[in-house]
Amino acid sequence: MSTTLIVAAPREIRLRKAQKRLEILWQDGRRSFLDCLVLRKSCACSNCQKAQQTGLLSLIDAEVGIERMEFSGVSGLQFHFSDGHFRGLYPWGYLRELADCYSLDEIA
Repeated sequence: MSTTLIVAAPREIRLRKAQKRLEILWQDGRRSFLDCLVLRKSCACSNCQKAQQTGLLSLIDAEVGIERMEFSGVSGLQFHFSDGHFRGLYPWGYLRELADCYSLDEIA
């Protein structure tokens, strides 16, 4: 992901723990579904960026889930993953970019 877009907060966000995915209803009516593994591998914190550069980030358990999520101010989310990681912040624009690349979407 090269640049972060400025995107309005979604209308609705649901954590589907059993399916290990995040459901987002955007302001334009698009509904995105992002797998927890995609979100974990896409963490942009400095530790994860270093791990990506050295090839260690591929060692994430495929069954990783999100235990809980919190709003990061008004601009995005912070996830607490089942592997103990919680440092990355996911702005709305970054989540939309991930959805553009990795999501199975619906138009509401």
